[in-house]
Formats: sequence, structure tokens, C-alpha cells
Amino acid sequence: MDLLVLAIPAALAGLWWTGSRARELAIGHARQACRQQQLQFLDQSVALNRMRLARTPAGASCFRREYRFEFTSAGEFRDEASVTMLGHALLNVRFPYTRDSEGNRIYMH
Repeated sequence: MDLLVLAIPAALAGLWWTGSRARELAIGHARQACRQQQLQFLDQSVALNRMRLARTPAGASCFRREYRFEFTSAGEFRDEASVTMLGHALLNVRFPYTRDSEGNRIYMH
């Protein structure tokens, strides 16, 4: 029982630590993707949208975290995109659409 009392807080601290590192990496990936697409990364932050257990290609267990962030192309509209992390590795950055000079959505494939 004493071991369980120590293990639960240690597990929660580990989950928090790995989550904060994954979030820092996701912010960097979102910033870089916006820079490459010539978009402005808004709020300099990401928000955790979904987290679930997954496996790496090597078969190890880890968390798959999806973060949402906002960007703008013209400065008038706030649009949303996502960064997906598998553990501490980038899985993908997804921009569902951007906007043209008149504010119309242009869907990206």
C-alpha cells in the first residue's frame, strides 16, 4: 500500500513532465510550419485537444497528443490548425485551409 501511495504521485508527475515537453515541441513545430507557409502564428501557444495511448513504429507505448493552434494569413481572420505528436516526435502539422486576399477559404489537400 505504501508503494502505491508513492507510485501514483510519481506517475502523475511523469505524465505532467512529458506532457509539458511535448507541448513545448508542438509550439516549435507550429511556429516553424507557419513560417514555412508564410502565415502568422497567433498567441504563440497551442492547446491540447486530444490525448490517447498509441504505439510508436518500434512498438513502444506512448501518448498521441493533438494540439490546436491559431494562425492568420492576412491579419483579419483567426483560423485553426493542428499539430499531432507521437510521444515527443512530430507526426504531422495540418492546415485544413487558409484564406485568399478577399478572405475566402482555400482548402489545402
